[in-house]
Amino acid sequence: MPVLSRPVLIVGDVQGDVDRLTDALQQYPDDEVDTVFLGDFFQGGKPGAGGGAAAARVARTRRNSRAVLGNHDLFLLLVLERARGVAGALEWQTRSGSSVEELWLSRRGDWADLRAVADDPGLEAWLRDLPLMLLLDDGTLAQHTDDDRYAEVGRSVDAVNAHARELLRAPGGVLDALRYTVGRHAFDDGARLDRYLDHFGARRLIHGHTPHHEDRPRASHGGRVLGFDGRFSRFWARDPDDSSGPVGATIALLPPLEA
Repeated sequence: MPVLSRPVLIVGDVQGDVDRLTDALQQYPDDEVDTVFLGDFFQGGKPGAGGGAAAARVARTRRNSRAVLGNHDLFLLLVLERARGVAGALEWQTRSGSSVEELWLSRRGDWADLRAVADDPGLEAWLRDLPLMLLLDDGTLAQHTDDDRYAEVGRSVDAVNAHARELLRAPGGVLDALRYTVGRHAFDDGARLDRYLDHFGARRLIHGHTPHHEDRPRASHGGRVLGFDGRFSRFWARDPDDSSGPVGATIALLPPLEA
């Protein structure tokens, strides 16, 4: 009898809410699914709890799992390099004139996360080894952002990831990598989506990064784009009246591609 592949579980932006993540994963045993994390483990957890580092450890230790880097993950590495006085990282200035650290804290950065990563060389190395993109077996392209700037980096997924790996090992290279992970809404344009999928030989794209308010991953272009940032973290909202989204908007099984 043929060996059937496991279903693919997608985990979008959890942003430090490790308790909610752990609870959600219980219904998906790691020997029954392949899990793909779309990045943004950090920035948005319970203040002072180090939930981003704990969420990254969940992804690192979960069997049959892969992950890509998000902009918040790179932002933490940038602040960490600045704390270490790494050349290149110290040169960046915000447009508002505030410090990079002030900007990071205003966007739910957590010193407890920074200390946890700094004190765990294995976790930091794992983060720096993560790719920017994955091409799944069914032709689904997985990346953090709904932007097409990765096409500027290389002609293939392997080429993009090789370049990112070089950046994350070079002094100040984290900032260069971060610049590729902040854009949004490129794939609202169907023609732009077509060019991007063709560039990487993909059939469909999944991403996080851009929040939505639906009760399941946001589908567009007939399901050729799926967004998995369903406002997962219970601690992210700035407005007391703005609640987090349902778990299924961020963590869900990947539907099969239609022929």
